Amino acid sequence: MNVLIVDDSKIVRRVLTNTMQRYFKKTHFEELKIYEAEDGIFAMEMMKKENINIVLLDWNMPNMNGEQVVDAIRANKEWKKTRIIMATTEGTKASVLKMIKKGANGYMVKPFNEEAIFKTLDTITARMS
Repeated sequence: MNVLIVDDSKIVRRVLTNTMQRYFKKTHFEELKIYEAEDGIFAMEMMKKENINIVLLDWNMPNMNGEQVVDAIRANKEWKKTRIIMATTEGTKASVLKMIKKGANGYMVKPFNEEAIFKTLDTITARMS
């Protein structure tokens, strides 16, 4: 399982990385690799280099925002099975619906807790099997 965490906050990336490690250890996935990107440009570079299964994605970032990343991932046929989870402060109903329509598979509004992250991952990983 390859997970890409995309957020311009190093602290948020670290929290999500630690949470992913606990989640995947608990769920007994055989192998987990976590990659981090500080904006959408770096995220796209990682997508091209690695076979990413799940992207946790902030919306508000410099250089290339989360919406642009979702558009780019969904425009590439090679990445159609990649699961995208928005992890953002943008929590209005309109924002959630917009990103789901664009191709996000899950949505978490900051600040989130470990229980919310685990629940979202349970839903996403169940659809992958």
